[in-house]
Amino acid sequence: MTPAGQPEARTDLVRASGAGPTDSMEELPRGTCPACHVAIGEVHRDDCDVAECLATGRKRMWCRAQPDTAGHDCGRADWTGWWPAHAEAREFGWHVRWDLEARKFVRCAPDVEGSGPDLTRLYEHGRWDQEARRWVRKRAVLFSRAVRGGRATLEELTKAAQRYCAEQGYEVVGEHVGTRGWREAVADVDEGKADVVVVPTLDRLGFGKQVFERIAAVRRAGGDVAGPGVRIDADGKIVAASTAET
Repeated sequence: MTPAGQPEARTDLVRASGAGPTDSMEELPRGTCPACHVAIGEVHRDDCDVAECLATGRKRMWCRAQPDTAGHDCGRADWTGWWPAHAEAREFGWHVRWDLEARKFVRCAPDVEGSGPDLTRLYEHGRWDQEARRWVRKRAVLFSRAVRGGRATLEELTKAAQRYCAEQGYEVVGEHVGTRGWREAVADVDEGKADVVVVPTLDRLGFGKQVFERIAAVRRAGGDVAGPGVRIDADGKIVAASTAET
């Protein structure tokens, strides 16, 4: 029990994954922070591992461990009575549970007993809104270079990209095709209208060197490139890619 009589936060497997507590107390406001025990409206202690960074939305302790955020101002985070980011994960339907047979965490609906918020997915596929002080879904624009096969082929590729966005939880805000469409896609990211450019396959992004140039262009604009089977690391290197015949 905490000094205020509240139950201590659970530290089971789901919380160890970054998912947080899994008991019914998560649905109720807590009078004190489960880690540093400050009351609602009071500032978290400096060493609190529940407090969020108001600049990145992630755990404040996480920021201090990263070379690109260590030493920055995380802002004045106070205890609101609710676990940071858990409401958004539940709103988006992003929970995980431990599968005993598979011996791994699997995605599930928030109403599954014993599940917890999938914060790993939230940090990867969500976007922190500093002004609103909450997580929102990332916005995606779909892109494909011009393809052989006509409208039917393009529609099939678009459907593949849309399915990917639905699986990842992205909000689709636009679709672009061809050279002009590429400029518009990058502009959407640069102007803050989108966070990620989604391509149905890597070869729909471009040819040869053009692929790397386009990845770099999106990165300079502040976004990322993603798609079904497409994985690009922090340095812009392609670590996995799917291709098409068309």
